[in-house]
Amino acid sequence: MSHDIPRLGFLARTFHPQWEDVAPLVFECSPEKAGLDISTAKLWMLVLASRHVPYRMRTRAKEDGGGHTVQVRPWFMDQAVDEILLYLNENQPDGRTLILPDLRPVGGLEPTIGAMTCLVLFYWFYSRTYPALALYPKLWLDMGSSEAWHILRGEWWRVFTGLTLHGDGAHVMGNALIGGVFIALASRRMGVGLAWLLTILGGGLGNLINAVVLGAPHNSIGFSTSSFAAAGLLAGMACFHETKYGSTNTNWGSRLYRFIASALIPVAAGLGLLAMLGAGKETDLGAHLFGFLAGLILGLGTGWYIRRAGLPNKLENTLLFAVAMFIPVIAWLIAWLA
Repeated sequence: MSHDIPRLGFLARTFHPQWEDVAPLVFECSPEKAGLDISTAKLWMLVLASRHVPYRMRTRAKEDGGGHTVQVRPWFMDQAVDEILLYLNENQPDGRTLILPDLRPVGGLEPTIGAMTCLVLFYWFYSRTYPALALYPKLWLDMGSSEAWHILRGEWWRVFTGLTLHGDGAHVMGNALIGGVFIALASRRMGVGLAWLLTILGGGLGNLINAVVLGAPHNSIGFSTSSFAAAGLLAGMACFHETKYGSTNTNWGSRLYRFIASALIPVAAGLGLLAMLGAGKETDLGAHLFGFLAGLILGLGTGWYIRRAGLPNKLENTLLFAVAMFIPVIAWLIAWLA
């Protein structure tokens, strides 16, 4: 089966995105007869997500026949139709027990577990003394902590190197576990590469704002700023959940009202989490608060963009994850060379 794919440039794809309904080609029927019930639409979205095909769901107006549509970008149409037909052909009911395949959303646990393991191993490495190499734990802290005075003097890399430093084993293990949970949840919503990149950027932005607001001699370390940035990402993305904004026949006032109403719950949940986990005696409350706010802003922007352009595919996620991992590595290289 082939589908005519328009030749669109980068700017046209970004600012004038086009989406097409998959159902008419799957059912080989007219668009008026291609409405889907909600369970079928969700099943198709799972199939597409498992194959890393960007998609979106919309609710059809009553005058168009009602029901729901699952839409993809034109250049993904052939793959989307083939994957759905393949799933339907392989799962025809035959009276026996039906076992559904693993249709996990975009983003698995393995990259996050690997990254958090590296965070713990890095703590184990720098917390030991290597006299032959003139390496001491205090040297790493002096070069890489998010000290406001140095950041405001132009040592911007500290907002990222500070994320990788921790006070003790309990500190790094707690951040690895809590941060891993939030990043894994964000990965299932937007893809592991995009989730990790925004988490690192959100943590760095949170440290920068914290340094500007609190000023010298404030100093902080720890991945918890990025952990709260990941929580903010989840809160911001929740405002763009397709099941709440699938209707296209409402005015802008109604959309704005529903957007604000849906934002209250995830944002309130994030602030409650901040109150529970971010208010200890030894805790940098400012870093947690600004990390969450930075993640919230990034989540809102990402949710808006994904609604228009779709989720990143597998290759894009791999590249984004590699960029996210290189940011703290490059920051440490600059710290050593500066």
